[in-house]
Parts: sequence; structure tokens; C-alpha cells
Amino acid sequence: MGRRVLYGVVAAVVVLAVFGMSGSPYNRVGPGPAIEVGRPEGGSWSVMTSRVQRSNWLQWGKAELTGEHVIRDAGRGRGGGGPAPGGDAMSTAQTHAALVAAQLAARRAPLSAAGLQVGAVGGPARDGGLRPGDVLLAAGTADRLIPLRAPADLETATAGRATVHVLVVPRTSADAWGSAEVRRMPVARLAGTEAGPTVALTAYPLGPVEGPSAGLILALARLDALTPGDLTGGHRVAGTGAIGLGGAVTGVGDVPEKVRAAVKARMDVFFVPVWQRSAAVEAAKGTGLRIVPVRTVTEAVDRLCADGGRAPLC
Repeated sequence: MGRRVLYGVVAAVVVLAVFGMSGSPYNRVGPGPAIEVGRPEGGSWSVMTSRVQRSNWLQWGKAELTGEHVIRDAGRGRGGGGPAPGGDAMSTAQTHAALVAAQLAARRAPLSAAGLQVGAVGGPARDGGLRPGDVLLAAGTADRLIPLRAPADLETATAGRATVHVLVVPRTSADAWGSAEVRRMPVARLAGTEAGPTVALTAYPLGPVEGPSAGLILALARLDALTPGDLTGGHRVAGTGAIGLGGAVTGVGDVPEKVRAAVKARMDVFFVPVWQRSAAVEAAKGTGLRIVPVRTVTEAVDRLCADGGRAPLC
């Protein structure tokens, strides 16, 4: 009888071990690497990530007991940017960041429009200063520029006019746009311009990172690159947050894990969407990381300036 019990216990242990080592339908989410972007004079800009790993049933059980990891279905995405709403989320983040930074560098409030990208320039338009890749964000009179969201908007803005003011974001290289500028040009020079939906440029390659959450730091790094001085103020700046074309900062996933990643990487400042402040503060408790909640990219710039940032915008 004793041997039967022993054999039964051994068999049960073997079955549990085999089952425990088998794959579960869950993933574990933990801190990922810090990815530096831009080349500031003093400090640094870093996009913080989370890392998604497959888990077996033993790892799942440990995570449930300790609460050390966020558990979510394996089919809910992968990579370092939190839940990705689509494969183009990172490209969208790069585009929003570049366009918002271009306008802030020109001391303009960002427009909530992606604009039209110049595809080809022909006829009289060749003398208008526009080049393929430039983005036309708005057009109209000097005191009233209408955001451009479709080719029809450009037609409306130029109808019945001999000249028009256009808010242009010039393409400066294959992977970057410069500061926005308002140009006054004859409508005739726009006649040969072909413009369509804006195509994303990847100014800061982030490898396999997915999702929109790099937007805030990408915008700040690009703004710093477009203006003289050092917006970081010599600090190691990190953060997370998606941004809209108008510069609003919106919520993202895996904030506690990204905060822990920032602590591990010895960052000084961590920007977070204001609505996720509590989660970030809790994760940073007992560390030297300073949590800075913001609603807009402009607010983030203001906080940097107040903290020693040296740039024309301060």
C-alpha cells in the first residue's frame, strides 16, 4: 500500500511538472530596454519599453502569486510599445512626432492635421520653392490658415485668389523634416503640384518596438534637434505617451513596467500621460526617478525649460 501511494505521488509530481513546463495561453510583461534617440548636447532622450515573454504554466502561477508581472493573452500583441492598435502605429507615432516638433520649433501651436505631402512638382510650381517630400499643413491668408486634410482643402483655400499663404514643413533629408515655415506664393505656382496623404518618415529607427507610446519622447528629441541649445538641461530624460497631431499626450500600456525600466537604466526624469500619474508614481516609489505628468508636448517642453533646459523655446 505504501509503495502504491509513493508511486502515485511520484506520478502526480511528474504529470504536474510536465504540465507546468508546457506552454500557457498567457504572456508575462516586464521592463524592456531603454532606447536612446537623438543627440543632445548634455543629457539624453530615451524611449522606454516593455518586454513581452511567453510563459509556461509554472511561470504563470508564480506571476499570479507574486503579482510581479502583468499577465495578458498571448494574442494581444508583442514588442516594446504596449498594446499596438495596428501594424502602422509606430509609423504614425514617428509622423506625429516629426510634424508636431516642426511646428513647435517655429513657435506655432500644432495643427490637428497631417497635411498633404508633395509628390511631384511641375510647370510653374518648380519656381515656388516646393520640393517632393515637403508637407503642406495649411493654406489661406496670413491671419487665417485652414488645415489641409485632403486635396479638396487646398483647392478651397486657393479658389479666387492670386496669392496664398502656405504652412510648409520642408523635407530636409531622406528621413527628416525641418522647422515649419509660412510661405507666400502665387496660386499659379501651386498648379503643377501633386499632393496626397502624408507618408511617414522614420527619423529615429526603434527596431522591433511596436505601438504608439514612443511619440512623446520622439517629438521632444526631434524638437531638440531642430533648435539650438540643450532642451534636456543635462538630464537623462525618459518617458512614454502617444501624441496626436495637435500635440495632446494620450495614455499607453505597461506604464509600471516602463517606469521600472527607467529606474534600471538610471534615468533622471520620466514623462507620463497625466491620467496615468498614479501608476507611474507607485512604480517609482522609493527610487530617485522623478515622475512628470503632462497633457501636451508643449507642457513637457515647459517643464523641461523650468528644470534647466537651455533652448530658444525656454
